[in-house]
Amino acid sequence: MRAEARRTEALDERIAAAFAGGTNSGVVADLIAEAKAAAVSSAEAADRARTRALDPALSMADVAAARQKMEDAVFRRDRMGEAVLRLGDRLREVRRREDEARRRAAYDTALAERDALAAELAEIYPAVAEQLADLANRIAASDAMIERIKGALPDGAKWMAGAEMVARGLQGFNDGTGSIPRITQQMRLPAFKYSGHHPYTWPRS
Repeated sequence: MRAEARRTEALDERIAAAFAGGTNSGVVADLIAEAKAAAVSSAEAADRARTRALDPALSMADVAAARQKMEDAVFRRDRMGEAVLRLGDRLREVRRREDEARRRAAYDTALAERDALAAELAEIYPAVAEQLADLANRIAASDAMIERIKGALPDGAKWMAGAEMVARGLQGFNDGTGSIPRITQQMRLPAFKYSGHHPYTWPRS
């Protein structure tokens, strides 16, 4: 009986603690299961004690003891039943807070990543875009120069491929199945500081 009393007291203390801060949904869910089991066990104990208390062969002292045991068991059953109801409310509250904490953590992570990327983009993109635009502009000018001289090549001179073709190791800008995108023609570099008159760093507007 002492061990049973200690288990009962320990369960009551853990249930009470679940309504304080610092608990989690797993603990509360486990307590609900334990409280349900305790309610069932107490109901069975109350039925047994009631049956014994109604035995006309018992002495009045034994009847009183059985009746007290029945009343204690009924109280325990009702108390655990109420605990199950209130722990259910507590479980919903704790789960809501846990979900809010998860959403807050995800939001904070996304915000920090966004800010870091924004800073990196602001630091890197303008110079890189300008560098690429300048390179593309010079390649386009070189292509135009090659186009102008290809009809009047010096004696013994071979056909001259453009800089992009040489750099990419291409024989041409058509692979037999379709056109190969050209960097100088397909590349779009939005201007970092937007202007309706000059929306792109490349192609030059």
